[in-house]
Amino acid sequence: MANPRTFFDFAIDDVSGGRVVFELFKDAVPKTVEKALSTGELGRSKYSDIPLHYKGSIVHRSVAGFMIQGGDFTKGTGKGGESIYGEPFDDEDLSRPLDSEGLLCMANKGPNTNGSQWFITLKDCPHLNGKHVVFGKVVSGFDIVKRISEIPTDEKSRPLQSVVISHCGELELRKVPPKAAPPRGRSLSVSSTERKKKRRHSSDSRGSESESEEPRHKHKHRSKKDKDKRRSSKDRDRSKKKSRRSRSPDDDRDRDRGGRAASPREETMEELDARLEREEKERLAAAKRNELEELKKRASEGESSGGIRFKGRGRMKFRDPELDRRDRGDGDRFRY
Repeated sequence: MANPRTFFDFAIDDVSGGRVVFELFKDAVPKTVEKALSTGELGRSKYSDIPLHYKGSIVHRSVAGFMIQGGDFTKGTGKGGESIYGEPFDDEDLSRPLDSEGLLCMANKGPNTNGSQWFITLKDCPHLNGKHVVFGKVVSGFDIVKRISEIPTDEKSRPLQSVVISHCGELELRKVPPKAAPPRGRSLSVSSTERKKKRRHSSDSRGSESESEEPRHKHKHRSKKDKDKRRSSKDRDRSKKKSRRSRSPDDDRDRDRGGRAASPREETMEELDARLEREEKERLAAAKRNELEELKKRASEGESSGGIRFKGRGRMKFRDPELDRRDRGDGDRFRY
């Protein structure tokens, strides 16, 4: 089981300084890491009637390059503090050395005098080995610890700026949701599924019935005779399709003119496309013929009217009626 993690939110002169997260060594010192002072779950003290948590307590001592100390939530001077057990409790395990920075240790007044005060190391402290219980370490926010240690202090190593734990608590370990199990059975690829759909569509358009697929385990136990029957039926279907493709629509019309009754069947997609294309060409040719006949008719009407006639591709030319009369020999009558 994973070790619990707690946090301190620091405020420096009433300005948020950031969050420091600790991993508590519950696997080694479970009694010391009891997290009630971080969560406040025990309520108020039976002895001092003060809430049993670190929220609102201060960092009362800071030594640059060595450590910062806090946890005196009763007096705030380093002379107070109270454990969740009421009286000071014994050292649980002194075997872990203070060999690095960021270690969370119990402060005491001597052997077996642990209360609620703690300190965080800024470097390895071999001279304190065997004297203080190491019950956690900083996993994030150590830069905030270093910034607090750099705040100027007085002659008693008390920070000249107020450093308060504005909030504290335990972090919950979120479990990764289990992955959904894949559906059982055979999964078909997209390409094979699309091919089967196209095959069904083409077979439906030709009027043939699509055969239902059988499960895979039936295919395994199918006899050799059934496989031969299925193979021969597929060969017959292929030969029928080839004969239909090779036969043209003209052959069908010739057969109908010969008096033999053609068997009713639906058009294939290729025949339908060819017929539609042929009908479209015939319609365009008929429309062009009608347009030419209309142009000829308009041209003849223009010549008979004696005023305007068509010339060329739609261009009109004005002809003077008097000139037409002179050309016909009537010019002398109209001479002034």
